[in-house]
Amino acid sequence: MSDFGFDVFDLTGAAPAGEPLAALHFDREEYTPFEQLLEHIRQLPDRPDRPDRVPVKRLNVNGRVVSDSMERYLSHAGESSSLLKEALKSPRHYLIARTSELKSKNTHHFDFGTFVHSAILEPSKFSKVRVLPQASKTTASGCRRLIRYYWELLGIQGNADLSDQKIGALRVQIDTLHTAAKEAGYTFIKEDDAKIVDVIRIAYKTYGGGILPKLMQYVKAETSMYGTDPDTGMKVKIRPDGMLLEENFGINAILSIKTTSASSVQAFYNECAKYRYELSEGMYLKVASEITGRPFTATLMVMIQNTAPFQISLIFWDAEDLQIGKYKYAQALDIVKRCKASGSWPGFDALAEEGAFGIIQGKLPGYIKSELLPQYLPDVEVD
Repeated sequence: MSDFGFDVFDLTGAAPAGEPLAALHFDREEYTPFEQLLEHIRQLPDRPDRPDRVPVKRLNVNGRVVSDSMERYLSHAGESSSLLKEALKSPRHYLIARTSELKSKNTHHFDFGTFVHSAILEPSKFSKVRVLPQASKTTASGCRRLIRYYWELLGIQGNADLSDQKIGALRVQIDTLHTAAKEAGYTFIKEDDAKIVDVIRIAYKTYGGGILPKLMQYVKAETSMYGTDPDTGMKVKIRPDGMLLEENFGINAILSIKTTSASSVQAFYNECAKYRYELSEGMYLKVASEITGRPFTATLMVMIQNTAPFQISLIFWDAEDLQIGKYKYAQALDIVKRCKASGSWPGFDALAEEGAFGIIQGKLPGYIKSELLPQYLPDVEVD
């Protein structure tokens, strides 16, 4: 039995997860047109009237909106977009993701994706990137050099001599000062990483004539939302990178930030499809609208390359793609609800037709036909 009380090995009665989705019919008036978004941006003042001061309690209509930690969000039992994406692979994928232990965290001292996310939302972090001087903590002279560096950085008037202190005491001072510097918002990285961050900082400031620094003044960042899906009764949760609220931006919109190795914007679209970002973005709009009682009608996504040339793009999501995402979100919730009710969690056999013993009728992608092009070879006599 699993932690949920379901037998993960019992596939009795397993069947495909439901009927195909209906044809895509939706009201485009539920989404902000691109030209209307541009008009709102044109009318924005250079400085907002304290957009981050929209009271969170004003957003608590059909659920909870809180500025909590990522750890608290992850520990909440609600269904997240990352779990629901697994359900579209197969019910078994979802269950394994739901019941497996958390993966070990990246212990590398500089996590590019994490830093870029936080710096885009809080641009002052770009100016607090530092490269430590080349000084070894294995020597007393190296320790003294590091201590003086931290003193200058933090504006501390310390004992410039330090010659009477042993290396152990010097190292303790370094650790204390390093912690104080991090608490003051400084990020310490290698010189090569610092060069990359500088390229991204310039791209951030100059992209679209400076639209990103202006836009970020209006963003309410990393707020968790917890609610109940009205159709299935299942608990759900979202934590978008940022929200733009109608009180200061004119519309309610979601802001997402993604790092990518894609070499072009078009290649990034393919990556979005690969990772089912449409489900996440559709879920964000739907859940945010339900919980806050206000319509969220648009999605903006900041794309940042994590490989050379480390450029940025700001993308307005198409209404049809967002609607497809909402459908996939609803389909994934239905899959999970039905599997919980039946106690069956089939794997890829859920993709087979009913009564086919899990045998999937395979068909390769159409692009393999391109290999059928004729080849013109020179005429030669073959013995």
